[in-house]
Amino acid sequence: MKITLYKTVKTIFPLDPSSIKYYDQNASRLSQEYHSADVSGIHAVLDKWLPAGGDVLEIGCGSGRDAAYMASLGCKVTATDASEGMVAYSSGYFQNLGISDGMSLHQAAFPLAPSHNLLSARFDAVVAIALLMHIPDSELFEFAIQVRTVLKFKGIFFCSFSSSRESSSDDSRLFVNREPSQVQLFFERIGFRLLYSVSNDDGMGREIIWHTLVFESEGSLGIRPVDQIEAIINRDRKSATYKLALLRALCEIAQTEYHYADWHPGNKVSIPLGLISEKWLYYYWPLIESETLLPQLNGGETGKKIAFRGQLKALVNEFRTIGGLNAFDAAYRSGKLSPNQQKLFLEALKSISDAIVKGPVYYAGGSLDGNKKVFEHAGSRSIRSIKSRNNVADSLGRVYFDARIWHEMSLIGHWIGEAIILRWAELVHGFSSRSIPVSEIISHLLISPEVGRDVNTAKTLYSQLDSLHCVWSNKDLTAKKFDVDHIIPFTLWHNNDLWNLVPTHPKVNNQKRDKIVSRETLLRSRDQIIYCWQKQNKSNSYRFQNEVGRTLLGKSIPSDNWENNSFQALSETIEIISLQRGVERWESALSKKI
Repeated sequence: MKITLYKTVKTIFPLDPSSIKYYDQNASRLSQEYHSADVSGIHAVLDKWLPAGGDVLEIGCGSGRDAAYMASLGCKVTATDASEGMVAYSSGYFQNLGISDGMSLHQAAFPLAPSHNLLSARFDAVVAIALLMHIPDSELFEFAIQVRTVLKFKGIFFCSFSSSRESSSDDSRLFVNREPSQVQLFFERIGFRLLYSVSNDDGMGREIIWHTLVFESEGSLGIRPVDQIEAIINRDRKSATYKLALLRALCEIAQTEYHYADWHPGNKVSIPLGLISEKWLYYYWPLIESETLLPQLNGGETGKKIAFRGQLKALVNEFRTIGGLNAFDAAYRSGKLSPNQQKLFLEALKSISDAIVKGPVYYAGGSLDGNKKVFEHAGSRSIRSIKSRNNVADSLGRVYFDARIWHEMSLIGHWIGEAIILRWAELVHGFSSRSIPVSEIISHLLISPEVGRDVNTAKTLYSQLDSLHCVWSNKDLTAKKFDVDHIIPFTLWHNNDLWNLVPTHPKVNNQKRDKIVSRETLLRSRDQIIYCWQKQNKSNSYRFQNEVGRTLLGKSIPSDNWENNSFQALSETIEIISLQRGVERWESALSKKI
């Protein structure tokens, strides 16, 4: 039986010399102590996470204890250690166990010199047990980059390290105390994703806490979906604002109309292209309506125009003298677009959908990983008529992408969306040869249908009711003295759907302001909210049903029990928003005198 033993070449990033010297001088004693320790816990984690039969690199193999265990699991182990004394001990240990197949042993101090042959190898897993605390801060980055370099795509990095330890006269080793969350963030920033974490007492009975972290590597592209989003923005050609519009639309849908997402095998999510296209129409309307040309293409649109400018401009011109975007929105929501307006709208929508599929869906991310695309489209892109807003939203096929990106957009999409608006404005500023201020462009990107028109629609209905009560306090209201409150504050959701507008006493409304009601207040007000919904449904059925189906349910409103389904959806939405946005909850003080 023969163990292949390699001597290391000189490193330019040597491990702490005092630690190596300590291990050289105490190799036999330390190895015996390590073999007497209870390692059942850490071996159980290795058993769970190591790829069966995989190629494993162990950095800092010490006595060979863990390398031998990994070999017993069927792994092909390349064991390394910086200490010549520990390598000698582990070599003898392997020989005594009769381990030969699939085992090689190197004296190598990580981080390695760039020319080291180990850096050209690729492993399914890298294991570093009781090592990180011996690596100085100045060398940790190079160590981590080398781990990422030798790992295969989706490879496993397994590390354990102690905390609350200090060097002493009896123990000259370097101990850098790092918290698990600190190590997690460090590795996640350079392309790792945490799979598992656990903290345990010392296996030799010492007052030491050991932390074990298991990561997965996805290489230099970055593991977090938000990093992939950033890479799409930065790496792809910045020839148009289309990518930013697509990402902005997906972030908005993830926050306000997430029920439209379908989940598919292979960790995929899809969103209706019609819903995305409608978002684009609202985004680009103010930009095209502007008297100042706000170019959306590199080159300033002096020659080539954005693909849908002509079709959308025709729709903009149709409404220019009768109220603009506000008038279009009101007619569209209420199902009152004239035949000609419907025709212009459908032409603009189709042109926008073509631009989305042929532009960002096809190209976005193509430069990130060979020819692998981030987005794909499937389904027919035809739509012949506008039966309802839900019909439009759920048309033109679907856009598919990684569910992890959707996950990120669902959790922090409001932050990403706001950042995208700034990026969009900066890009247009560049397209205009820096002649148009970023602030002016942002003001156009933030334009949305005005609040007043929608609030007045709800207020007119409530003022005509024979019985009117404050939704939150149940106090009687008069037709001339009440406010209309957004259940979900407009500042958080920019939502003027009729279901979100309820009558309140002015003093109560002033107390609530931009807070979200507590769950107790919401449940206590359930009957009052549903009463308002029933009245809205009777008076403005087309718009109300489309808005409830669109925003709360993600499907057409059912004919029976719609009130309970809608209220449950409202409860879910409120909890999600309050948690994600950290908004103060408001409790109605029914006992207070109004």
